[in-house]
Amino acid sequence: MDDESTAEKNKTVTFRIDKTVLDKIKSHAAFERITLNALVNQLLAHAVDWDIVASKSGWVPVSKVLLMAWFDKLDEKTIQSIAEEKGRVVSKDMLFAMKGKYDVWEWISVLRGRAKAAGFSFTQLEDKNEVKFIMRHDMGIKWSKHFRDFYQSAFKELGCNIRFDLTENTIIYRLDKKYAHTDDRV
Repeated sequence: MDDESTAEKNKTVTFRIDKTVLDKIKSHAAFERITLNALVNQLLAHAVDWDIVASKSGWVPVSKVLLMAWFDKLDEKTIQSIAEEKGRVVSKDMLFAMKGKYDVWEWISVLRGRAKAAGFSFTQLEDKNEVKFIMRHDMGIKWSKHFRDFYQSAFKELGCNIRFDLTENTIIYRLDKKYAHTDDRV
């Protein structure tokens, strides 16, 4: 990238920030071993890509313990039925509301943002032929199966073949590189 492109991509802005907030941000940056500038950019990007649009798109914050308790009361067939049905329609509504378009890459972007907002570990690995996404949720096997069924239904609506592996607390999904953009948004 040349200097002119970099200048267009980055702008210098001055803000007044509450001292208590700034101290917390500085402390977190030190803990994460990243610069204050990098952390502020991450926080602002997450706010713009997730916080501002998520609640308007139907996302609500709910305690992990409460969600797990609800799932414990449901049988696997009910969970699967709901996940498959809602995966077909909810993903489309969310994508249009949050991203303004409906495609595989934007769906992955929403899944990544949701994982981050929920405190889940989310990793993306690539090789020559496929992209692999690993999400550790620590919510149990019923949740792994729910995520699989919901995601499978959503990706199918997007015309994307996807393969899954799961454990009690982790879901792995793989798709051929032809379905996903692997540019600098990764």
